Amino acid sequence: MIEDSVVVIEGARIQAVGPRSHTPVPKGGEIIDGIGKTLIPGLVDTHAHYHGERPEVEHRFKAQLYFGVTTSRSIGVDPEEKLAMIADGRAGRIAMPRLYTAGLGFTAPKGHPVNREVNRPASVEEARQNVATLAAQEVDFVKMWVDTLRSTVPKITPEIRAAIVEEARKHNIPSVAHISEEADVRQLIGVGVKDFLHTVSDTEAGPDFIKLCLDNGVTFSPTLTNAQAGWNYAEHPELLDDVAMRAAFDAESLASWQDPKHRQEVLARAGFAERKARFAQSLRFVKLLADAGVRIAAGTDSGGGSPSNVPMGWGTHRELQLLVEAGFTPLQAIVAGTKNGAGLLAGDKSGYGTIEVGKAADLLLLDADPLADIRNTLKIHRVMQAGKWLNREELLSLE
Repeated sequence: MIEDSVVVIEGARIQAVGPRSHTPVPKGGEIIDGIGKTLIPGLVDTHAHYHGERPEVEHRFKAQLYFGVTTSRSIGVDPEEKLAMIADGRAGRIAMPRLYTAGLGFTAPKGHPVNREVNRPASVEEARQNVATLAAQEVDFVKMWVDTLRSTVPKITPEIRAAIVEEARKHNIPSVAHISEEADVRQLIGVGVKDFLHTVSDTEAGPDFIKLCLDNGVTFSPTLTNAQAGWNYAEHPELLDDVAMRAAFDAESLASWQDPKHRQEVLARAGFAERKARFAQSLRFVKLLADAGVRIAAGTDSGGGSPSNVPMGWGTHRELQLLVEAGFTPLQAIVAGTKNGAGLLAGDKSGYGTIEVGKAADLLLLDADPLADIRNTLKIHRVMQAGKWLNREELLSLE
């Protein structure tokens, strides 16, 4: 933290930053009085999905911007028409966070996710052809689902996984994997994957596994928000009182959680205690790895499912809260949701994710200090994207 600070912005970038005593304010510029407020970088969500037709997708983009998510990654469900929408956003024709895409991801034939348009190669040769198609579409990542989601559907084979990663590497495209079991993470690290979605849930993380992750520069985006969303609103229906959160929620999902009968049914379901125990294990996993120095980035899985239980934008703030619940300090959680996400998505050349000279002026001006209470990241005064203040009232229509 820099108390009594000055940030100078020209165009889309930060030109100077530091204590007021050492950072002159140029004459003739617009002065924004931030006394009593806190400035943090725009948030980075490393795991999002954008299902639906164009109006629904644009609504998802706007909801993220409303909540200060200025960078996001769409991870695995983008057919050509969605890629065209992303191109429109990058060209400034629609309001959108800085967006990375994996195009269409990979799974086994009849594998998870079922009933989704994704690549389902039955052979190494078909997998390589699918990757070549993605490369021609200029995607930013190649994504694999390496998980059965605790069901009996088949899992993509190790041979096809290796071929996907190898072919992607030929095109200089990083690979990312949705996982849940330690053996799969070990195999994927062995073929060069460093970017993992969700947490290992079949065993507790031991020293040997943690060392393997450290030695290979692995990052986890744990998506704690989505893991908890299946019951969180049943236990805490007061969360639904937030009008902005409701406006960002998928309407069908919101209606179900507003129904007291549905909430009671969720809490009474068989296996509920086991479900919460798995979530507690995820919190332990994240804290163990972070304490050892493994990078954790904030990813929510918002937009996943039909409908989604994680409101776009709001869910990113919830992810920071859950990292604190796992044992992170508020500052560590904010770093996970800004700098770490930027490093994961674009490495040292990201150009965003911190408030530094030369970085993009993607900023959240908050009315309260998030280091005192991580929930204060939701007390947003203004959002800046690429040096311009956004009109939040135009982004999200509040009831």
